[in-house]
Amino acid sequence: MYEPALSVRKPVESDLEALANLIKRFYLFNEEFDPAWAVTDNLDQAAMERAKAYIEGDGITLVAVCDDEPVGYLHVEIRDNPMLSTRKLGIITELYVIPAKRGRGIASKLVEEAQKELSSLGIAHIAAEFPSQNFVAQSFYTKLKFRSYSSIYLREV
Repeated sequence: MYEPALSVRKPVESDLEALANLIKRFYLFNEEFDPAWAVTDNLDQAAMERAKAYIEGDGITLVAVCDDEPVGYLHVEIRDNPMLSTRKLGIITELYVIPAKRGRGIASKLVEEAQKELSSLGIAHIAAEFPSQNFVAQSFYTKLKFRSYSSIYLREV
């Protein structure tokens, strides 16, 4: 099911440009589902800065690598709410696999590895956040047995 040369690991400095490109592609893809996700004019620079932060350890970031080339990534934010008994929650805020590699289990493998990372930190729950109209993401997470947990409603001010 998985690519023969697939590995999932934390990103390293040499992944910077490829990770920035994946981040950029993630945001361009999600822009298609909701105009509120419209990307900034300085998307290249913003994606590069975000990739640097992810490599430096902001949250949990994993890259899927095929034949030494990053082909997908996942980023998890850890949110802490002392009002809840579960307290900490890992939230997948970004997950992207290049179109040529989709349908091969790479995104599922990224989620599986993220779950292992969260478990090692004592975090018992994982959630996913994405545009409501992104039916591709809805279908994917439903297939992985995620359920509706929270809703965010948006309007212009």
